[in-house]
Amino acid sequence: MCFRFDHQNIFENMRFFSVRLLLSVITVGCYQFSFAQVRTNTELLRQSSILQAAKEKRNHEQLMTLARQKGWDTVITRPNGYVSILAGIDAFGMPLYLSTENNILAAATIGTSKLWPGGSTGLNLSGSSSNMKDKLAMWDGGKVRSTHVELTGRVKQTDATENSDHATHVAGTMIASGVNPLAKGMSFGLQELLAYDFSGDNSEMMAAASNLLISNHSYGFNAGWVYNTDVNPARWEYWGSVGSTEDYKFGYYSAGTQLWDSIAYNAPYYLIVKSAGNSRNLNGPDVGQPYWRYNSSNVMASAGNRPAGISSNNSYDILSTNSNAKNILVVGAVNPISTGYTRPQDVVIADFSSWGPTDDGRIKPDVVADGVDLLSSIATSNTAYATFSGTSMSSPSAAGSLLLLQEYYSQLHTGTLMRSATLKGLVIHTADEAGSSPGPDYQFGWGLINMQKAAEVITSNNTKHLIQENILENGTNDADTIQVIASGDGVIRATISWTDPKATVEPEATALNNPTKKLVNDLDLIIKKGATIYRPWTLTPATPSAAATRGDNTLDNVEKVELTDVVPGDSYSIIINHKGTLQRGSQAYSLIVSGVGGQAYCASAATNTGGARIDSVSFSNIHQKNPAGCTSYTSYTNLTGSIEAGQTLPIFARLNSCDASVADKIVKVFIDANNDGDFDDAGETLATSGVINGNGDFTGNVTIPSSLTPGKYALLRIVMQETNNAASVTACGSYTKGETQDYRLLAVTPSLDFGITELLSPEAGNCPSPAQYVSIRVRNFGNANKKNIPLTAVVKQGATTIATLTATYADTIYAQTDEVYTFQTPVEIAPGQSYTITASTSFPGDQNAANDQSVFNLTSRTAASNPTATAVICGTTAQLNATAVSGAQPYNWYSSATATTPLATGSTVSTATILSTYYLSSGEINKLGPANKQVFTDGGYNAFSNNIVKFTASIPVTLQTARLYIGNSGKITFILRQIVSENADGSYTYYPISSKTIDVYATAPTSPVLGAQNNDPADAGAIYYLGIDFPEAANYYLVIQCSNGASIFRNNNITSSPYPYSVPGVLSLTGNSAIDASDPNFYQKFYYFYYDIGLKLSNCASGRVPVIPTTNPTPSVTLNGNLLTSSIATGNQWYLDNVFISGATGQTYTATTTGVYTTKVTTGSCTITSNAVNFTATPVTNVDPEEIGMKVSPNPSPGGQFTLQLVTRTRSNLDISLVNTTGQQVYRSQIPDFTGNLSKLITPGKLAAGVYYLQVTHDKKLYIKKIIVLE
Repeated sequence: MCFRFDHQNIFENMRFFSVRLLLSVITVGCYQFSFAQVRTNTELLRQSSILQAAKEKRNHEQLMTLARQKGWDTVITRPNGYVSILAGIDAFGMPLYLSTENNILAAATIGTSKLWPGGSTGLNLSGSSSNMKDKLAMWDGGKVRSTHVELTGRVKQTDATENSDHATHVAGTMIASGVNPLAKGMSFGLQELLAYDFSGDNSEMMAAASNLLISNHSYGFNAGWVYNTDVNPARWEYWGSVGSTEDYKFGYYSAGTQLWDSIAYNAPYYLIVKSAGNSRNLNGPDVGQPYWRYNSSNVMASAGNRPAGISSNNSYDILSTNSNAKNILVVGAVNPISTGYTRPQDVVIADFSSWGPTDDGRIKPDVVADGVDLLSSIATSNTAYATFSGTSMSSPSAAGSLLLLQEYYSQLHTGTLMRSATLKGLVIHTADEAGSSPGPDYQFGWGLINMQKAAEVITSNNTKHLIQENILENGTNDADTIQVIASGDGVIRATISWTDPKATVEPEATALNNPTKKLVNDLDLIIKKGATIYRPWTLTPATPSAAATRGDNTLDNVEKVELTDVVPGDSYSIIINHKGTLQRGSQAYSLIVSGVGGQAYCASAATNTGGARIDSVSFSNIHQKNPAGCTSYTSYTNLTGSIEAGQTLPIFARLNSCDASVADKIVKVFIDANNDGDFDDAGETLATSGVINGNGDFTGNVTIPSSLTPGKYALLRIVMQETNNAASVTACGSYTKGETQDYRLLAVTPSLDFGITELLSPEAGNCPSPAQYVSIRVRNFGNANKKNIPLTAVVKQGATTIATLTATYADTIYAQTDEVYTFQTPVEIAPGQSYTITASTSFPGDQNAANDQSVFNLTSRTAASNPTATAVICGTTAQLNATAVSGAQPYNWYSSATATTPLATGSTVSTATILSTYYLSSGEINKLGPANKQVFTDGGYNAFSNNIVKFTASIPVTLQTARLYIGNSGKITFILRQIVSENADGSYTYYPISSKTIDVYATAPTSPVLGAQNNDPADAGAIYYLGIDFPEAANYYLVIQCSNGASIFRNNNITSSPYPYSVPGVLSLTGNSAIDASDPNFYQKFYYFYYDIGLKLSNCASGRVPVIPTTNPTPSVTLNGNLLTSSIATGNQWYLDNVFISGATGQTYTATTTGVYTTKVTTGSCTITSNAVNFTATPVTNVDPEEIGMKVSPNPSPGGQFTLQLVTRTRSNLDISLVNTTGQQVYRSQIPDFTGNLSKLITPGKLAAGVYYLQVTHDKKLYIKKIIVLE
């Protein structure tokens, strides 16, 4: 085996695209196919990584030099995790910046949650298998906060030093453990995620590729318009080349793109997953408005006003550079579908998500996933979360989910893994249809990821589905043919996917919209039935909005064929071949097939073509008039009858004779409902006629088995036999005279079909609650609009039923839509208990009983650990101190174990309320706002739009429920905005956070007059589930918009000043948008919309614990002579006339100045002031110490011990003291009535080195001598 590395001139020309400088490092010069494409080229990747790292280092040094010369930023960071780095220059000398791809404003949308423990598939996948450890990686704009509670101990960061919100959010989207259930990652059980920053990504990818299965890349090169908020004022910048009106980087197959294709080719089990980009809503300023762009010196400069003609990159062909790679999975973003996919209209493209095609017309993005308003971890703290939007979010949703498919495949195949082409093909093969027309398009790619369908293919491999990994080789194996039998379980669908060799890179100078084909090995997939050939989907790049057609796809390394006229039991041939000569001699490919594994049907026919015949048949939409003449068997499977599960339909058959004979006849009608190739299962005989003598008509009713699901095909067989014995008429076999006819049936959506699809609240891991509302999602799966839907929810704690909730959803649920209903009676959820909630519908005539009832199992969380605390009575206040635990806010202090209102909130607070016992809890919250609308007298209903309620969040919190009073049914949209600034006139700037639309049903007993005063006490309102997340501490506006006829109540003419309403330490409702320039308190006259608001925190509440306070004693000061003494030994600070005495902190203080003395004693955070002591200084004469022969030796004194000598001739009290330079007394002794000679050893103890003053007072005379103390 030998390798060739084409790297001889990789550093010659710095003007080339930075990642292009490697050229073709991973070109294989010669090889054996058994190694290439099938096994990882580990040594090649390792050597290439070393070369690439050296190249990146040299590039970086040169880039830094150029950046200094040109004034280019090397790193740009912006709020909400945006990171951009200078990564290279292109052929035009312009800087290239690599940036994270997220916009500010998952698992249910793409079905990942169905694979989790407790999911409907029963697969119990979480990524926790040991062979998945270190198989998932991410490259991003900074460091993941690995200490976050969602990620602790599960992230291995290879480089990067600065925590990044974006990187932490991406990591959480992939693997967050679900401490906050709403932020659970796709592979939440993964043992370890590998994390890198995107500086030097190419060399790192090469080094890691041999060990990886999947990596996520939520970043890309800046292209087109960029809105720069780092300058003031912010400005629009155009990043196309000098003089261009369209950025060549869109759709461009660059050197970096080629490099990623090469890495994938040489690491055939490694799938690179990349965000599509968010360029579609970055459209630049209006024509005529100022803009900036790079000038001829490649310096960003003002370019005047925008002329007409510059592309707004708001349509097709806006995927930048690496998003155009062939061998990776590019993921676009769509709005969330909380109930999961049911039809193409459910999938709505996000307004920012970039569209293809590539310049050569390939289909990109490949697939789409949820990328709007994803809640995940961020780096602000170990418990911080935020809601981000962008393809940066849809890409890790996909990457984290796809790891579960590898985990599942390896479980079923003793550790064997799928090639990346297989995994990519499987995801595309099972994607749900999206867009306005069948087949792929350049907006959604192949559709919305469907994890459940992908897992089903793995489950049923070699039965209903096929997964094969094969090889085509020049000359020896130019084609593969696989014979299959249609199962009737949906259409026959076949997909091939292959990792194509890298393509040639066009120079940047000729790159703009260059259509040169990048597919190297062109494989072809067709399906044949007899002479009929079914070809794959293909798109027309010249008209990118045109619907897909079927033909020869010569551009993509994925091909997909779908047969919509499949006949159960019929045989088909799947053929894979290739055009021309395969580059590198051979090509590995992966084949995924669905809708096969059926059984050929038994024959049924008369042995004699004379006698009775079937003249015509009418059933469903089939009205078949048979041609003249006699036949023993006819297949009318080219006709398709539409049926509904559980439906009763009439059937008509006119019987005749082809030879004028008269005989008894019996008709039987069969269906193969389970597609097992026979008609002998229970319920598969639909009708049996009586004996019909001679010619006549058979009329009957047949009931379609309820097991038929929409999209499933079945065979209908009508057997008419000359006999008067019904038992002799069977579905299979021969008989003497008569006729058999076969028809194809397709199960369509039933007219009446209601079911429960989701339990919104409580959810798994719900905190304990004494009053938990149960909210369910009810779906009308049928085609008829219906109202008055009976609903039931049975709540069991273990085996004990604790509540049976019943209601009727009185409003209309339209066909193929869903509604959320909250039962109006709450239930108690105890800590650490298992609950089963069985929710059901019972609509009369429901045709599909299988989905009427859904069972949800959940275990509540245990209460949070009780906090620990101290309380200290400090004079007239109590100081309350809780030992704070991360994420445990708020801390509430109560006057009793049952008090409803806290007397203080916070981990460290003071209160004037002095009690013998305080009660503390963490995480305990009450309702917010007035309990109901009758709290105020006046009010009325209206179709309000853009009215605002103002909130201030102290911590992340969810507005879970609220009582709303609805006058008329319709829709209400709730828009949450985080406020940046607000003005007195009501204008404001903001970050968009989230938007949620709910259907509301009328709670008012009679339709109100809009705008009139009507506070109807008969309108009790209803609790609605809102689930609005306030992701961080900030000010917010919650904007309301009524539509579809909805109206809602609000109070007015309020005479009090009710605002603010607060749950201390959590959330305050501070006002509304009612403004009167002449009255700043005008808003106080209104209360808008939300009553009895229920809040939810990510952390559960603890119990209340008693805290018995200790009392700090008040210090007492006594005076002896001029010596002040405190009753407290430590913590003193002396004051004279309330003025701080510097350094006077001992228990005693020698007063020398007349005034009022106090001490303040501080113990911990408690400071108490003593009694005041008046001191009047006795006049003393400051006398020369020589008068009494005062001597001190030694002086200076080592350690402070010395001998004092003096002589006095009068009798008086002798006072000896030693003070430091701050006046603090460090030694004192007294001798009463002294006269004569004194020689006294003074031992004040260990003193700090410095200057001291020895003071001797005798007979109203003061003698002072300076002493120096040495160490």
